Amino acid sequence: MSMGKYTFFTILTAAFNSSATLEKTLTSIGEQTFQNLEHIVVDGGSCDETQDILKSFESSYNLTWISEQDSGIADALNKGLKRATGRYILVIQADDQLLNSNILERVYHFLKDERFDMYSFPVILDDPVRGKVLRKPIRLLWWNHFKFILPHQGCFVHRKVYNRVGGFREEFKINLDYDFFYRALAHNSTVRFVDFPIALMGGYGIGSISKFTLERLKEERLVQKLNEQNQLWKAAQLVFRMVYIPYKTFLLLKLKKRQISS
Repeated sequence: MSMGKYTFFTILTAAFNSSATLEKTLTSIGEQTFQNLEHIVVDGGSCDETQDILKSFESSYNLTWISEQDSGIADALNKGLKRATGRYILVIQADDQLLNSNILERVYHFLKDERFDMYSFPVILDDPVRGKVLRKPIRLLWWNHFKFILPHQGCFVHRKVYNRVGGFREEFKINLDYDFFYRALAHNSTVRFVDFPIALMGGYGIGSISKFTLERLKEERLVQKLNEQNQLWKAAQLVFRMVYIPYKTFLLLKLKKRQISS
């Protein structure tokens, strides 16, 4: 499908020793019926078969990849952003997949007029314990002051948003997406919510594993501390943490006891 001289979709992927899942990710993108896309994979210098898999796909669709050491996911995605030419940018990581071959064709009909800065869709989390779980974005944008509300693998972000607020902060290892969307919403980026899921999200990423929950909570606090300017929201965040952190800690202890007993 011809769109003129520009690319409509850029898909960014950060990879590192991802051979167990990467082939499914590449296949799900390479088989898209909507072909005005580019896929940029930034590999952190893998020592498994990741690079061999990338080489095997590089001539089958518009895939560009580099492999070099980086300082983490944010650094890798920022390298990809510098190479991106698409109007809308989507992050699909090396253990994620687009749900079917016509999903971008379907998405394009909502995005083609470029009316909104961001378009947010549900994703399906492939949880190793609970199985496949639908994760919907939270439509109450003010809730972003307390928790991450937009699943990254389901959010198409116009390139002008990155031009306006910058890329991903490399000090965040888990909540780099929460930090980015916090800044985007603080700059009054507009959001349209669409109801159908577009991606299968891997359940083994650092943001999904329970043992990183406490670190994730610390990073959430840092995101809010760095970005929130309104004193009333700061006070509300303090109250929220006083309730939420003990609740979350209780759930973690309960989960550990369950794992030990099993």
